[in-house]
Amino acid sequence: MGTKKLPGDPVERELAIAQLEELALAHDGEPWTAWKDAIVEWHLRTLAVARTETWIPGLAVCQDAVVEQALSRFYSHHVRTMINRLRHENIELRRKMLDAVECARFYASGATDTGERASTLLRTLRTALHIADGEAKAGLSH
Repeated sequence: MGTKKLPGDPVERELAIAQLEELALAHDGEPWTAWKDAIVEWHLRTLAVARTETWIPGLAVCQDAVVEQALSRFYSHHVRTMINRLRHENIELRRKMLDAVECARFYASGATDTGERASTLLRTLRTALHIADGEAKAGLSH
């Protein structure tokens, strides 16, 4: 059976290895059941510490019902806002795609306008990309 190294903080990994080595030394010569119980206790204690140190609504024990409700409403609001924004972006992308298809059909029909239609469409797309890029960067700063 091969071992896979999970991605994570190397310092935390070293700490876990050191703690397990301590358990191995403390239970050296004891039967496997005692060893197994010690590892399970260590694992459950580590999970409990992680849960108390990172309070995520629904993951840890409820700290305060009012805070839980406020955070739930806050997250729901942000999720709704994000879904609405993604819907709007999706509609805009479909519109731009239709414009691009119309432009391609225009040139495929043999029509020519010295590239004016294509230039206009490309300018529109570039402007939209710059605006979207700016909004994405602004969203990361919040």
